Amino acid sequence: MTGQALAEKHSPAKVWAGRFAGIVFGLLVAWLIVEVLLRVLFFSLPPRLQLVLDQVRVTPFTDKKLMPDPIWQPDIDFLTIARPVQNYEQFGSAEVRFKVNTESLWGMRGAFRTRKELVDRYVDGVAVGDSFTFCFTEEEDCWVQRLGQLTDRNIINFGVVSTGSVAHERVFQGFGLPLKPPLVLWQWWGNDANEDYGLAQMRGETQVQSTNPAPPVPELGWWDKNSAVYVLLKLFLGPEEEFDASLQFLDRNYTEQGKLRLAFGRPYLWGAMDMTEPTNLDGWQRSQQAFFSTRDLVNAYGGSLVIILIPTKEQVYRDLTEPLIGAEHMALLDQNYQMMLDFCAEQNFSCLDMLPVFQEYADEQLYYTTDIHLNPRGNEVLADYLAGWLAEHPEVFELKTQD
Repeated sequence: MTGQALAEKHSPAKVWAGRFAGIVFGLLVAWLIVEVLLRVLFFSLPPRLQLVLDQVRVTPFTDKKLMPDPIWQPDIDFLTIARPVQNYEQFGSAEVRFKVNTESLWGMRGAFRTRKELVDRYVDGVAVGDSFTFCFTEEEDCWVQRLGQLTDRNIINFGVVSTGSVAHERVFQGFGLPLKPPLVLWQWWGNDANEDYGLAQMRGETQVQSTNPAPPVPELGWWDKNSAVYVLLKLFLGPEEEFDASLQFLDRNYTEQGKLRLAFGRPYLWGAMDMTEPTNLDGWQRSQQAFFSTRDLVNAYGGSLVIILIPTKEQVYRDLTEPLIGAEHMALLDQNYQMMLDFCAEQNFSCLDMLPVFQEYADEQLYYTTDIHLNPRGNEVLADYLAGWLAEHPEVFELKTQD
């Protein structure tokens, strides 16, 4: 090789071009490795990262996401319904997972965490409610199933995730009323009025606007859907407000005491449970009408309606949570809860307040660490209390004679 050829081969331009190509190749390989690691380690990542990454696809060539799709979907009559599934692994958060079996009844859309063979038998009671009745546990750990075993009664679980009182009335009308159960258990949680407003808004039945609207869900581009690294770069280098729709469900506080591990104080609660918010007051009016209508339906055939009030984990573990979330936020939760208690007393509804019951077990983990729902132990405490109450009130399993 001539000197001129050697000079051309080792010219600065070619050397730097080669180095640049090597750097680019190395960066691409590193990017790919990080993409793979984020997917492999997804369920071990901090909750903040899991929330912003849960819509990223496992691969760019499939629709499967890092967080598997839930079995529930929007519905114009109930706000949400569940799909019929068998042995499906459902996630509450990345830390909370459980197997689900649901069945449709009588050819109607939607499905419930029960079996048609149970509905076809004599039914002692039905339970309507939201995800606290559907239960974020294995089926045998759910309070509805536990209560049936403890009382030796056939109690049907009609819980539907992300629904409010209006939907619970409609579920009872469509599925519970034909069974004419002596006992109707109605589970309430503090965001029910907010869910009732959401259903009315979906159906175009309200013009009330929020003074503090929930963060909008941003449109996702190709990179948002397919690159975990890209999403994290946006999170760390860009405005966090872009992720508010996801991060409103991130518990901002964490504390430990003994074996207790509690994450709490997610921003979602401060909007969904604020009963000075016009949208929630609109929903509350609809909630009350649902209670009245259902009581009339149950009374008409001689049944008994019992409402179960479920508190938030922040209220149950008040001594640990209030110093971190502040008195103002705790008062917001308490006012919401007290409004329901006052309604029960003023309108002569039979309501069971679970707050003092759960507080008796406040040295135990009744709720999941990173999820708002009762864990298996919390469901057990609830079922045990209800079984004791029902033992003291056996008349609720007998239809009252009609005049």
